[in-house]
Amino acid sequence: MNAPLSTSPVTSGQLNPIPVRLRSEAGRPAAVLVGLMASASGWQVIMTERAAHLAHHAGQISFPGGKVDESDKSLVATALREADEEIALSSTKVDILGGLDPVSSPVGFIVQPIVGIVAPQIDLQACPDEVSRILILPLADLISPMRHRRESYIREGRRRDVWVIDHPDHYIWGLSAAIIVDLAARVGPLPQSVGAELAETQKGA
Repeated sequence: MNAPLSTSPVTSGQLNPIPVRLRSEAGRPAAVLVGLMASASGWQVIMTERAAHLAHHAGQISFPGGKVDESDKSLVATALREADEEIALSSTKVDILGGLDPVSSPVGFIVQPIVGIVAPQIDLQACPDEVSRILILPLADLISPMRHRRESYIREGRRRDVWVIDHPDHYIWGLSAAIIVDLAARVGPLPQSVGAELAETQKGA
């Protein structure tokens, strides 16, 4: 992939170094890809709606990703492999920038979010075994603090507080919402020139 646009909404200096591994005692290790993609209308985030038949988080809005396999050489490899499997996103179309803070899942996973810039205007395809549909959502809508709120629920007799992103079309909550809140804290004012720069980049491609 070409170098990221100069108007990238977040830089590697605003992100964490990505560990090669997570401590297994913290939970079952997993990684997700927080893919940011430029379009003529601004920056977008690639998310998925999980298939309804899955054992964990069925139907929820998520980032492409999953548990670490023994064959994965790193957490980055996990996130890229899962993105390829779930939405046919080739690793050659992603520039990795850095990581966000790991988040814990109530079902026992410790998840490393990995932020990358995805090549614009690529063809993605949902794997029906895992993904009901692919969602390309405006970054500006997701990171607006006015859309972030806390909710509580009871699980196994314990009260749990989770983040929720108020979105007009999708209920985004829990682990995915926490990742978005973390990302929002690191993103500066979104550039207005991304559409023009994207057009120039494509002319030179």
